[in-house]
Amino acid sequence: MPGPRRTQQERSTETRARLLDAAFGCLLDAGYGATTVGAVQQRAGVARGTLLHHFPTRSALMAGVVEDVVERRLALVSPPGAATGEGAQRTWDEIVDLVWHELQGPAFAVALELWVAARTDEALREALLPLQEKIFRTVHRGVTSLVGEDHPRAPLLVQFTIDLLTGSHLAGILQPRAGTDAVVVAWKQALRTLAGR
Repeated sequence: MPGPRRTQQERSTETRARLLDAAFGCLLDAGYGATTVGAVQQRAGVARGTLLHHFPTRSALMAGVVEDVVERRLALVSPPGAATGEGAQRTWDEIVDLVWHELQGPAFAVALELWVAARTDEALREALLPLQEKIFRTVHRGVTSLVGEDHPRAPLLVQFTIDLLTGSHLAGILQPRAGTDAVVVAWKQALRTLAGR
């Protein structure tokens, strides 16, 4: 027996999510240059008119992906309860591992594709700027809450951790660099000292 019939709103939401997943996959697999409206349409298996109904331009589609990437990245660094302070407190070693793991994930790879493209794509840059601030602010707040916001140095040490690990990851983006693991281990050791009250 068939289930309850979906509403138009539910079908529309599902189609939009399928289009965003297709665009995310295209960006991850082929990069920004190859992520055309046609490529996303084909990957999503929808008619061109359907795609254009949800995203009239490529820039609108990429802006939608940016919002999707923000949510994916925040989900990785904001475990349940973190926003309300109910999540389990983490050690600094665990924070380093959490941030380092997130940087290796597909959401960061797609965000990187979009950031680089936004340097020369004005419409994409306009869509990305407000969301970039949202992700920086929310990731920082989420990670800080995991170590305990009452720690006097937490905001600064979280910022150091995110910036240092992002730089280390980007330095080896084309080819893994020898010594990167040692940098991560050394930062954990340094954090234990810096975080000492």
